[in-house]
Amino acid sequence: MSSTGTGQWLRYWRNSLADAESCKGAITLKEFHRHLSVSADTLRNGRLEEDSRELAALFKNEPKNVQLVQVVYRPTAYELKHEHGKKYTGSSPEVLTPVVCTLWVNRKGLFLPSSCPLIPRDLLSPQSDDKFTITSVKAMDGFLDEFTPFYYSEQEAHSLFETGQTSEQWHIYCDITRELFKTLCNGNQLLKERYKNEKKGYLLKCDVVSNSIRNVLKLYDWLNDREVSLPLAKSYALANQSTYQPCIDSLSAMAARCGHSNSKFPLAGAQRDALAQVLAMDEGEILAINGPPGTGKTTFVLSVVASMWVNAALKEQEPPLIIAASTNNQAVTNIIEAFGKDFEENDEPLSGHWLPEIKSYGGYFPASSLESEAAKNYQTASFYRTLEDPEYFEQAEMVFLLKAKEIFDDISLDSVLKVKQRLHAELKTCHRQFELLQNAWHELERTKNRCNEEIGFTPEMAKENKLVEMGDLSHELELVNQSLAQWKQYCGDESIWLTLLSSVPLIARKRRLLRELFIESHFSSAARNIINANDAIDPEVALSQWMDGQRKKIKQVELVLESWNVLLAEKTLAEELWRKEVSPLVPATGDIKNLDDLDKVLDISLRFKLFQLAVHYWEARWLLDCREQENDLSTQVQSGKEKMGLKVVRPRWLRRMKLTPCIVSTLHSLPGHMTFKAFEGEGKFRDDYLINEIDLLIVDEAGQVAPDVAAASFALAKRALVIGDVHQIKPVTSQTRRVDVGNMLQHKLLSNLDEYNEICSQGRSVVDGSVMRIAQSASQYRYLPDAEPGMFLREHRRCFDEIISFCNDLCYQGLLQPKRGKRSELEDKKPPLPALGYLHIDGMAELPAGGSCINRLEAETIARWLAEKRNGLENAYGAKLEDLVGVITPFKAQERLLAEACRSHEIKVGRGEGEMTIGTVHALQGAERKVVLFSAVYSRHHNGGFIDNDPSMLNVAVSRAKDSFLVFGDMDVISSATKGTPRHLLGQYLFAREDSELSFAIGARPDLLAFCTEPKIINGSEEHDQFFLELLDAVQSRVDMVSPWILLPQLTTTGYLKHMKAAVERGIEVYVHTDYRFNTYQNNQYSIEKNQRFKQCYEALCGCGIQVYVVDQVHSKLVMADEQVMCIGSYNWGSAAREGKYKNLETSMLYSGTLTQETQVQLDALQTRVRVHHKNQILNNATAEETS
Repeated sequence: MSSTGTGQWLRYWRNSLADAESCKGAITLKEFHRHLSVSADTLRNGRLEEDSRELAALFKNEPKNVQLVQVVYRPTAYELKHEHGKKYTGSSPEVLTPVVCTLWVNRKGLFLPSSCPLIPRDLLSPQSDDKFTITSVKAMDGFLDEFTPFYYSEQEAHSLFETGQTSEQWHIYCDITRELFKTLCNGNQLLKERYKNEKKGYLLKCDVVSNSIRNVLKLYDWLNDREVSLPLAKSYALANQSTYQPCIDSLSAMAARCGHSNSKFPLAGAQRDALAQVLAMDEGEILAINGPPGTGKTTFVLSVVASMWVNAALKEQEPPLIIAASTNNQAVTNIIEAFGKDFEENDEPLSGHWLPEIKSYGGYFPASSLESEAAKNYQTASFYRTLEDPEYFEQAEMVFLLKAKEIFDDISLDSVLKVKQRLHAELKTCHRQFELLQNAWHELERTKNRCNEEIGFTPEMAKENKLVEMGDLSHELELVNQSLAQWKQYCGDESIWLTLLSSVPLIARKRRLLRELFIESHFSSAARNIINANDAIDPEVALSQWMDGQRKKIKQVELVLESWNVLLAEKTLAEELWRKEVSPLVPATGDIKNLDDLDKVLDISLRFKLFQLAVHYWEARWLLDCREQENDLSTQVQSGKEKMGLKVVRPRWLRRMKLTPCIVSTLHSLPGHMTFKAFEGEGKFRDDYLINEIDLLIVDEAGQVAPDVAAASFALAKRALVIGDVHQIKPVTSQTRRVDVGNMLQHKLLSNLDEYNEICSQGRSVVDGSVMRIAQSASQYRYLPDAEPGMFLREHRRCFDEIISFCNDLCYQGLLQPKRGKRSELEDKKPPLPALGYLHIDGMAELPAGGSCINRLEAETIARWLAEKRNGLENAYGAKLEDLVGVITPFKAQERLLAEACRSHEIKVGRGEGEMTIGTVHALQGAERKVVLFSAVYSRHHNGGFIDNDPSMLNVAVSRAKDSFLVFGDMDVISSATKGTPRHLLGQYLFAREDSELSFAIGARPDLLAFCTEPKIINGSEEHDQFFLELLDAVQSRVDMVSPWILLPQLTTTGYLKHMKAAVERGIEVYVHTDYRFNTYQNNQYSIEKNQRFKQCYEALCGCGIQVYVVDQVHSKLVMADEQVMCIGSYNWGSAAREGKYKNLETSMLYSGTLTQETQVQLDALQTRVRVHHKNQILNNATAEETS
């Protein structure tokens, strides 16, 4: 292995992966049946008999020098019971093994522990999903803090077995194991109710692994046995960047980004910046691309692949080997389908493939067991083999040449080689336009800048001003010249006597006055000013000197104008050159204001054309390769087998990459596809791996990929592009922290416990790490200082701005840039549902024995709502309801209820085409729907914190919705969630607009039907008012009205106030519970006027002896009386309009019977949120928070 550190990490990940697979607590029957059963007292005995079948099976096929093997031992197992001939279904696992021990077994059958006994992590809470659990991580850690057993490394076990000193150690371990079960497992009610104890122990050798990870472990083991350089795997294991290099200027790398997938939509700015960074990656480099929901991750991947493919074609190199992989089926499906549908094909001559039968730009290499099924929809390995049949490429060559002749209108293109050369020449010519365009743009910018610097931003005006200036200077010179001529004439005509007698004072004075009079009457004003400024100098000298200076000024202006004319001519020439270069790409050249605008245009013009040319260039190269290897391919067809030597496998990969620039696979199956056969001698061959072979490994949805699943594949690649989001679903945790610490210590990755948290922060731990977090640690660049390291895609275009703003606040610190716009600002063609909406359902959350929450009323209401809205939604969108809507719930049991309820209303449910997806957030991860419904389940009866455990749940759920995200549930629970939790923020968004509430009649609560088998339905304001008035007259002890909004006029005109006062006077306790914000806020802002009306209403009620509770966050609308009557529905008792356009047809369900417990639940829930009781002073003024 390449380095000690890298090797240690790879061994740690290898063993963690194997342990996670073999040490699961919930397993299938198929997995269970691979175990060897042993007697129940095997644990106590601490051994297998030397001559036992089980011991022989453990050492089968092991070399004689192997003295011990590692096994997973399950001291007990519980199999799901049958009830009425059927097994329990749903989320209950088929087999539960509550305690798992990992042991060393020697050839004599003796046991020694190799790790502490544990309850598997998949049976411990908390879980990212709603899985069955036995106890919690905290409880198990607490137990192991009190009881810490010894366990041994392989070397220590060898020594103890040799000395025979194993009995004491084993009995201590055995006692702790039994105590672990007794303390934390034995009291679990579900085990007793639904499971049958098999009363045996079960053994499984640690190298017996499932098919899903077999290929990954084989690669790990191969790497462990060899000394090879692994630059990328080394970065994956060891790179931790604390300082970052400046990101590349994408505009300076314009020509390198030379491929694009379509002619309509350019990349966003952050996508272009990330693409430039990818294309500059060095070998051994890992680059993280943080991609929040809806930011164009798939589009970005297509551009990466297209650019690398075009670049290789331009250089006439072999095509890059690009593999895109993930562990999530939805992610893999999204990528392979994008290569089939998102590369644009149109009516242009170069569009699409020229070779027949190729339908996609991507290949799909699944696990071999899935090949035949995948081949029905995707281009798998068998597809490439079909195309490599000489019969196919013979015909394909003819089609290809005919196409080339037709498109280039050149009948001389009579060979594939000539077409290849022509295509390459076209590629070079097309690519040269980048240089020409950049040169033309830079020249235009240079001349513009020079003009701006020397002439100004309005050169024509500046030139005009300069000409006016020169005219003024010339005119002034002419006038002064005339004055000088007149002066000379005057001096010539002057009497000689005045000159001769000028020494006589009187004569001198007369001569001076005559001269002054002449100057005043004949000189121009400029000339007079010159004379006045130079009275000590002879006028002729003064004027001559001034004229010399003026001529110099005019010359300077002339020189400036000449230089300006040269600059303006250069600018005009540059503009003409720019128009010439860019006009073939975009007719309106004025639309391009800067280089960024040009770059966008190049995406949908030049880069897309380059990709189209590259498609056919690589087709030509493929045909030439096939012709060159025709004999080998003919043999392959005849034998039905592919040769697997390195000299054949490597060219095969390169040949196939010429048809499809990217191969998609899973990280579980990828290592199995990257093998070749190496000759060992004597007719024997071994499997070797194409180490450091993949030019670019793209890991998608990397935030969901566990470090141990992916690490081996990094040894196969030179560079890794890791795309994902740490704020979405995380990998399933396979270990407890305590076990993980032990594993790290064992592999010498920790020198002390204090280092563990630091390692976890790097993302490399299998407990809470992910490939995405490792990539962030290893990335050399940080695009945004406030975001995670790596690049960051930030332009969001999927959801309406109202929807994605919630996610932006919840997880992304406002870094996302919503680009779709607000639904509220659409002038026409608004979608039929609000962007964020809710339907308040007074249901009951139940927690059955299985541990998964359900809310039966919620499930039935959602199904009825969907059935009623089907026609409207289908007409609005022109698609089937099942394709438009997805339903998400946090709980598996609720998923089943929802599915059953929807099917009963003839809604098709499932994961296939034309079926509505209903499930937990995992079901829609990586997908999107026009409308997403969220069944929150929790109610005031049972309000857990599962939804708030991790913001990723609501982040994923909300961001799946393009047009509408609708919450169905108990809004009182959501609105009263703890401040700072995801549900509290969701409540703020849901209740920000008054039009967010949906109107729909809620049915009967199934749990209350036990007390009232036939509840009465009350419709309309008249029936509601009649019921309440009659109730007030008949009530015996107490009546409670819960109404979010109360208005004095409504209470008065309906007679409510009068009858409530009369009831109080009879000794009845009358309570009104109402919401503070509904009564004092208007359009999400505090209203002084509304508060004043509320104050009057409040005082009127109190004045009648009615007890008023002002409560925070009330959405329920109900009336309760004497613990015998409860009316629940959508009628706002204290404020509903009884007439006019705001009158709605409201419905409530009236239950009667023994409702003591339900009444108390409702009152307790209200009491926890009371803001004020009979304290008028808080209504007199707004609080400090509101007035601010």
